[in-house]
Amino acid sequence: MDPLLILVDGYNVIRNVPGLAAAERVSMETGREALVQQVRMRFRHTPHRVVIVFDGANDTESVLPVRRMPRGQIVFTRRDETADSLIQRRAAAEKAAGGAVCVYSDDLEVRTGVRDLGGATAGVAELAETLNAPDRRRRRLHLTRQYVRRQWGDEGAEKAQHMRGLRGS
Repeated sequence: MDPLLILVDGYNVIRNVPGLAAAERVSMETGREALVQQVRMRFRHTPHRVVIVFDGANDTESVLPVRRMPRGQIVFTRRDETADSLIQRRAAAEKAAGGAVCVYSDDLEVRTGVRDLGGATAGVAELAETLNAPDRRRRRLHLTRQYVRRQWGDEGAEKAQHMRGLRGS
């Protein structure tokens, strides 16, 4: 898997994912923290660089690292630049440098602009699905349980689960 530059349209994602929207109703900071935490948990062990972009209110752009995620950044745009334009600018720079880019947003203008540059785009629903997908260990456990049920039926699966409990695993 080649590393990607993943650009996340922060407020667009927060306002279109029910759990994140609920967190934002507490406060904008709570919504942002909820998104950052989910992104960190999903992408911290991947080779991808992830940039979460928010509209900012200061005169300068500010870039913050995502804690415990070496290839993660949070960017607040400067007051006179939208997150949408920064995402398109970063995507263009990455494509010009020969890199691969993927943008998560439901904003049609952003998605069209990035696609015109040759980048990949995905909707907020796809990001939510990715963020909520089980990790590799849970996925393997689920597949193993399915296999056991197919081979031995529900009774065999219950017996196997009971045996695991006796072994302490």
